[in-house]
Amino acid sequence: MKHPLKLAGLLLASTSLCATSALAQETTDLGTVTLDTLTVEGLENGAVIDGYRADTVSSATRTATPLQQTPQSVQVLSPELLKDQAVTSMSEALGNVSGAQGTIPLQTPAFESTLLRGFPAEFYRDGITTYINTGDANAMAGVERIDVLKGPNAILYGGGVGTPLGGVVNIVTKKPEPENFSTFGLTYGSNTYVEPSFDINRKLSDTVLFRMNGSYVRSEVDQDVIQTDRYSFSPSLTFGYGTNTRLTVEGYLSRWEQQEYQGLPAVGTVAGDFRIDRDLYIGDPNIPDSHTETRKLTFTLEHDFNDQWSNRTQFRYGKNEVEQITQLIVSNTPDMGLSEWSLYNSYVPGEQTEYSFNTSFEGRFSTGGWDHVLLFGADYSRIEDYSLMYMDYVGTSDLANPGEWPAWTMPSTLAMGEGNGTYTTSGAFVQMQSSIGRLHLLGGLRLAQLKTVYDSEGYGRRDTLEKTRLLPRIGAVYDLTDQWSAFASYSEGMKANAFYFYSSTPKPEFSRQAEIGLKYGSDTLSGSIAAFRIARENVPVTDPNDAMMLTSITEGQQRSQGIELDAVWQPGGAWKVMANYAYTDAELTADIPMGAPSGSKLPGVPRHSGGIWVDYDARLDNGDGWRAGAGLHAVSSSWIDQANTYETGGYATVNTSASYVRGGTTYTLAVKNLFDREYDLPMYGYMGGRVVPGAERQILLNISKRF
Repeated sequence: MKHPLKLAGLLLASTSLCATSALAQETTDLGTVTLDTLTVEGLENGAVIDGYRADTVSSATRTATPLQQTPQSVQVLSPELLKDQAVTSMSEALGNVSGAQGTIPLQTPAFESTLLRGFPAEFYRDGITTYINTGDANAMAGVERIDVLKGPNAILYGGGVGTPLGGVVNIVTKKPEPENFSTFGLTYGSNTYVEPSFDINRKLSDTVLFRMNGSYVRSEVDQDVIQTDRYSFSPSLTFGYGTNTRLTVEGYLSRWEQQEYQGLPAVGTVAGDFRIDRDLYIGDPNIPDSHTETRKLTFTLEHDFNDQWSNRTQFRYGKNEVEQITQLIVSNTPDMGLSEWSLYNSYVPGEQTEYSFNTSFEGRFSTGGWDHVLLFGADYSRIEDYSLMYMDYVGTSDLANPGEWPAWTMPSTLAMGEGNGTYTTSGAFVQMQSSIGRLHLLGGLRLAQLKTVYDSEGYGRRDTLEKTRLLPRIGAVYDLTDQWSAFASYSEGMKANAFYFYSSTPKPEFSRQAEIGLKYGSDTLSGSIAAFRIARENVPVTDPNDAMMLTSITEGQQRSQGIELDAVWQPGGAWKVMANYAYTDAELTADIPMGAPSGSKLPGVPRHSGGIWVDYDARLDNGDGWRAGAGLHAVSSSWIDQANTYETGGYATVNTSASYVRGGTTYTLAVKNLFDREYDLPMYGYMGGRVVPGAERQILLNISKRF
């Protein structure tokens, strides 16, 4: 197969020639007329969805665009899919997406570890960054659906610290609807899992709608000691429903509490001459809970000037709080004997304040046989971050034969200097989508600016970064037949990297992605196959001249490339099938000084991954009846550390669920890891990488009633 960048260039060149030829032959009047062919009927909450299949979404282009005409890999996890699978975490949901590795649910939600195409992904909420995704990051009560956009999204998504790299996981929340209903649910299951939830919707008047939903989860896990308490609460009001001007005000309050879990070291789990108990909790069992909390207030104003022109403006204010309390080890190998590790009491508090604003104008018109959708606008994001780390040495422990743990006490040594960071991103963008016959073109530019200031009183230094750059995005789709279309795209991105101390002036990170592929859409089968290549440069790596290994330089280079397949089959009867597969080759393309050499594979990224879900739905038109489904998720081995010293083995797990509905009451039984398969996960990003034993068999029973 040719290099993806070359193929993308060839396809874009050919489609440009087609467009030039068609325009040269066009002799009709170039006057403006109303656009009909791209008008999408029945768009609800930014999408047109049937079962597991999405026909049209707005997340990728911020305009209502059929997926068949979108020159980008986009996967949509529909409300019906999430409900049928009885999804309880974002990681579980992302198992339906090719090339996605979700954050392990046990991880403290103080940083995001989700990967797309081998690189870090960012979570957005209704198109606005959620930055470090604190609070109950796995709350599903307020989630309508999940849109996953692959690769750098430089034109339309630039909040937080810049362009998302691996891609965007956009959580689309439930919005007020023009009807009255209430749904109450209760889930009970293994490990004393208890989750009450509710969803209340009211039509207060012809133009004012109200909705409020939330959930609370209390559970233990397979590991010793750990108990999780988490909740989320989301009220929202829509004013002006059914009119040309609509304002939606949304609140979001979410909190997570749990003993912080650091995983297990590689030696004693996947390597070494001894074995550590898989359920071991490292540290004082009476350690105080860690917690994270988030509070957000979002305003969305939409105005239709006429049938062709509209505006959408969003503003969000958010406040995050983090408190990590740990008795930790700092190495994957014993540092005090055959199976003994040094222990440290650690305390990491943090606060973040975020301000996000974006506005865009959309126009639909036709000129000379071409149908156009023009989008232009601007955005601004400011993150103010405060954090520090205290750490004291408290002794050792033999993890293979642990005895009494030292008591956790508040440490007093400032291990990482007090940091005050301010990260500002802003940009102006323009995007044009144009279609004629079978050809659909997309082009856009973003004038992006990054500005970061990081003050460290403990280190006595101040790191600053400021950069303005023009970022392009181009793409083309050509309808080969009524069902098959070919697409190609190219985009660039720019971002900063937070939470690093730099020993020299930091540089912004640049990324480039090329993607080519085929899409298929019929009444029964839809999906895509894509080849991609992402390159990134100026990645932070440890400064080899720093004896303490605490500062970084922006000299790293990485590359990810591969092939992805996603498909949905809905033949029109009771059967529904969703499948995905990814081949991902992610590696360093330059040596890390005194570290991993070029060619080393990136940790946490399996070369092969995929899954399938098969569902049989025998419910009647009124909703009564039963359905049942089962799915397989499989991944190959992946490295735990950047030096590729340790790796986890491949594994496959099976999940099942069945539901019965009668008179508005739904009974759902779900079994996760049906065959109780023992496997290990690489806990990407925690102190150089750790191992987490996969969850054992879990049984969940849910009863919900809609009034």
